[in-house]
Amino acid sequence: MKKSSEVRWRVGTVPYLVARPLTFGLAEHPQIDLLEAPPSELASMLRSGSLDVALASSVLALGSTPLKMWADGPVIASDGPIHSVLLFLAPGVESPNDVHRWYADPFSRTGRRLTAWLMKHAWNNEGAEILEVPAHADAFEIAAAEGVDAVQLIGDPALLAHQANPHWTAVDLGSAWKEATHKPFVFAGWMQRKGFEIGALGKILEAAAEAGLQKRQVLAQQAAAGDDAQAAFLTQYLCEDLRYRLQPSEVMACLEEFRVS
Repeated sequence: MKKSSEVRWRVGTVPYLVARPLTFGLAEHPQIDLLEAPPSELASMLRSGSLDVALASSVLALGSTPLKMWADGPVIASDGPIHSVLLFLAPGVESPNDVHRWYADPFSRTGRRLTAWLMKHAWNNEGAEILEVPAHADAFEIAAAEGVDAVQLIGDPALLAHQANPHWTAVDLGSAWKEATHKPFVFAGWMQRKGFEIGALGKILEAAAEAGLQKRQVLAQQAAAGDDAQAAFLTQYLCEDLRYRLQPSEVMACLEEFRVS
């Protein structure tokens, strides 16, 4: 057990499989106090100063009060399909161009902004209305009842929803971004609270990533819980679809493109 005197950095991460290769072993590190929370909550904790760093939404690096991203460090990105950041089209809706109203993931700022960006710049559908769905509600059930055309989800809920709602068409937002911009997309990175510099913490985070990236197949098998087909899918997801290393110039190019409203 860690002694309170040994905790030097307050680190946040999302409760999704996608993050585990980058946070491998951090919960046991004597200098780390690790907290899991949805992306929107991590953003609030960074801005309030209750976390020093968090593996949080890249959108936090934009806007009038941006937070600093550790562009030299590991990231959560894709250079094409990601499979866990999706826009689900209701039965009968043929393409994102036909969406009139869509539910945004209540926990994801980057997913919401990326969908809105694509609606405007890729799908010529800037007028599509963004709706809020209550946290932890069944967005698909509500959407079907209310005649909402699409549901946007991220992370493990998106992976599960893809299987649970086969009649809804899943549009991969990583693929859509790549097609529109010809660039990788950075979904999350190590974001720092105002006034904090990564410093010596960077070595610990790099070591965690180095160990975790070597354990991706094991992490996929653990998440699959004995389902061989799911294990194969999650291994491809962690080992091939996701990009955990980009050049700083690629990170900044994505943010600059994404900054365009």
